[in-house]
Amino acid sequence: MTTTLFEGITSRRVPTPRYTANVLERQGDGTPVVFVHGNVSSSLFYQPTMLALPTGVRALAIDLRGFGDSETKPVDATRGLRDFSDDVVSVLDALGLDRVHLVGWSMGGGVVMQLALDHPERVATLTLEAPVSPYGFGGTHGADGARNDADGAGTGGGEPTPTSSRGSSRATRAPTSRPRRAPCTGPPTWPSRNCRPSTRTSGSSQC
Repeated sequence: MTTTLFEGITSRRVPTPRYTANVLERQGDGTPVVFVHGNVSSSLFYQPTMLALPTGVRALAIDLRGFGDSETKPVDATRGLRDFSDDVVSVLDALGLDRVHLVGWSMGGGVVMQLALDHPERVATLTLEAPVSPYGFGGTHGADGARNDADGAGTGGGEPTPTSSRGSSRATRAPTSRPRRAPCTGPPTWPSRNCRPSTRTSGSSQC
């Protein structure tokens, strides 16, 4: 168990049918605020924000599978971020929480958007900070997040280009990805059919 908790924050392990989650909590009342961290991060990232909330607001931060002190299990990349969003739902079920305020940062933003798409009745509000697509890191296109490649592979943005290879004779050109919709920051009914496609891999869509 982590030993880097701030005063006022507690940690506990929550067993669910999907995985055993580590959950941080600041005690409070009413509809809780649930924080979901980004990639290469953990629930610890949100401790200052949890403590900065108004007095009496209950706050929870969940470690996704393979992060923080949660159980490590495989992730099916062909499901986009749905393994993670289903995990979050399983934690909410285990804690007896029917409806919550969701906050997601980076990859966590994509996770909470997927949760909102699948379970809009569980979402009181949705707050996004620099979110990725709910369809994961692989290249997608269209409002329903159809994969560019059946195996869910990325779009090649990390491959070397002729100008960055400093003269390598084996330099390859990064493949061009098809336009996809950037995340909307609207209500849980996202994606809106009125959002215009964007060729950018991050940022807000034009709704």
